[in-house]
Amino acid sequence: MMTFIWTITFFLLFLFSIFEVTISVAYTCDRQSTCGCSKRSSVVISKIINGEPVSISHSWGWMASLRRNDQHQCGASLITTSHVITAAHCVKHIKSLSHLSLNFDTRNKSNIGQLRNISHIYIHPEYDQRSFTNDIAILRLDRPVDLNNSNVALLCLPSKSDFNLEKAEYPPIGENLIAIGWGTTDPYTRIATDILQQVTIRAIDQNEFACYDIIHDTKVQFCAGVLESGKDTCQGDSGGPLMLFKRGIWVLAGVTSYGSICANPNTAGVYTRIARYVTYIRETIENDYPFISNATRLELINLLNSSANILYQKSMIQLYFLCLFILYRKLF
Repeated sequence: MMTFIWTITFFLLFLFSIFEVTISVAYTCDRQSTCGCSKRSSVVISKIINGEPVSISHSWGWMASLRRNDQHQCGASLITTSHVITAAHCVKHIKSLSHLSLNFDTRNKSNIGQLRNISHIYIHPEYDQRSFTNDIAILRLDRPVDLNNSNVALLCLPSKSDFNLEKAEYPPIGENLIAIGWGTTDPYTRIATDILQQVTIRAIDQNEFACYDIIHDTKVQFCAGVLESGKDTCQGDSGGPLMLFKRGIWVLAGVTSYGSICANPNTAGVYTRIARYVTYIRETIENDYPFISNATRLELINLLNSSANILYQKSMIQLYFLCLFILYRKLF
């Protein structure tokens, strides 16, 4: 009898080794929050290398496509109705603002949602093109986006109470993070996707082999990826958000900056550490006061606080143990 049980168990394990175990993670947030909560819940199925298409439209309401001459160039995150955050290298060499636009409220980058022009670019004054340190820029829209009659939402900034700048500890090592973008899904063909992609990766210790050889300044940069399976961001994802689900809201933990070979095992991507720039972002937008309303400045303050709940669904793993339990009851 025991031989039969072990045979069945090994058979089930064999099946699970062939078919990837699906872990569905559903994030439910507080609809009363002023940021970090889209109008539709986010569902991430962590099972495939190089990410997956976003299955629920408008689940990442702050995501924008930064377009150059009407072609997708980089990602960007909406933090007030008039401002987005992106990577400095995405806009450093732009000769005219007329070449740039931002497309919101769409999962397919070829579709037009809320299209906005850019009236001003604030590149971090200490941005270094060689090391990509301080790779962050704030863009002011020519007019605010509409949050009331659309699926657009704002992304939260980290709260200062959550981190110690001197320790460079945010996001925490090993924490699950979600990256989204319309970038390349095959690093060799460099063919970009039309449908927004999402991938779950983790913050990596700076002393890991995959990180210490490519990162330049751990105070303002950090590494993330999944070393054993090669999950990563790639070309075209630059400037997009790397997000942490904290106290029930989505928080902008990093901005996609650079890497080596996309999705190569034992390599990591490098991200701008947003916690280091919360004061800079806030002061930049507040100094933008001749061009924005009091309501927009209030939005920025509200970005630093909120709370809610998370729901995890681990369907196939639960089903596996349920099958073993039923089998055990039938045999005994």
